[in-house]
Amino acid sequence: MRYVVLIVMGILSALLSGTAFSTSFDVAGLGIQIDLVMLFTLGLVLVEKNIAPIVFAALTGLLMDILFSTTLGIYALSYTVAAAAASVAVHRLEKFNFLHIFAVGMGGYIVKELMMALIVFAQGARQFEMGTILLKDTLPSAAVCGALLLLVYLLISLLYRNAWMRPRAAAHFMDEL
Repeated sequence: MRYVVLIVMGILSALLSGTAFSTSFDVAGLGIQIDLVMLFTLGLVLVEKNIAPIVFAALTGLLMDILFSTTLGIYALSYTVAAAAASVAVHRLEKFNFLHIFAVGMGGYIVKELMMALIVFAQGARQFEMGTILLKDTLPSAAVCGALLLLVYLLISLLYRNAWMRPRAAAHFMDEL
């Protein structure tokens, strides 16, 4: 049942990120964009301490590539790198507070955007100012992503309190000795 919920969550977040939330919300001249795939991925990174969020990011990013991108791999690679970086960052944290969650949200969004810019630059696009994009679009969106991650983390942690959503404990070969 856990994987069914993750698949449905991935499909819905990919569809909503690519359609309803794909345009920027122009609040006070800031191009704020809400990325639901990144929010759910980072929420899963905070709740689970295994590789499932990275696989979730890769598969949902691949779905985004198939549906909305002309280049296969731009979303998948960006989401996967951001999930892996966030997973490494929170791996050793036993307990964390809301500032840690906010920082993971901001950092994950910035890593994703920088990775996308690097891929676009490697494909030959030379007509963009990275500093302007970072200050005007990425940082306000990252702050909103960090704030919304607090809510997403709360919802995902409430969902994971159900026994059918928790990952099973892996059996180790030394357990039977």
